[in-house]
Amino acid sequence: MKKSILMLAVVLVTTTLFAQDKSNFFQNQILGKSKDPVPIQLSVDAYPFLFLSSGGGGSLGLEFGNWQVGAIGFTVAPPDYIKNTFFENANNVAVQRNNAVELFANYYLRKDRKGIYAGVLGGPEWFMMQDKISGAKETVVKNYVVSRLGLRVFPFKKIFYADASFGWSFNLSGTNSRTLGQTTYNASAGGFIYFLQVGARFNLKK
Repeated sequence: MKKSILMLAVVLVTTTLFAQDKSNFFQNQILGKSKDPVPIQLSVDAYPFLFLSSGGGGSLGLEFGNWQVGAIGFTVAPPDYIKNTFFENANNVAVQRNNAVELFANYYLRKDRKGIYAGVLGGPEWFMMQDKISGAKETVVKNYVVSRLGLRVFPFKKIFYADASFGWSFNLSGTNSRTLGQTTYNASAGGFIYFLQVGARFNLKK
């Protein structure tokens, strides 16, 4: 009987401690309750994989409270998965270049603006299209809004960070068919998209 009571007590204590640990982990690490807020900051980052596709780009942001807001710009010779995300019936069309200027806003669960965030970005994108059969070219402008979830980590403590996120792109400009040379194609309504950024942030106010 005493052994049974002792075992029950051990189980209850262990369960309680485990529950507290989970609660503390969620409060401290996910929500950052034990973390001090950080001052207003400027963040600058780049999209490394764009530079591997004959392009480049990044973002400039202002950070305050739980928020990060700013602007994004990029240019890239996009791989096929980008064309297949944004266009349909486009096997005979090549996207020679994709340019964009967009605004973004991210809300972080933590006041030190680390860890998990939810965000939205959007703006115009220019697609330079070419018909593979006739060689005809045109530039198509589309407006998008992307809702996303992300994670930002600081492997070197304070300044340098890596940011990974994924979301869904919504086409606000319609999906009407277009004829370019000998090919008829159309923009898709949207699709899954992901991002990887590396950057640094700096205090603007102590």
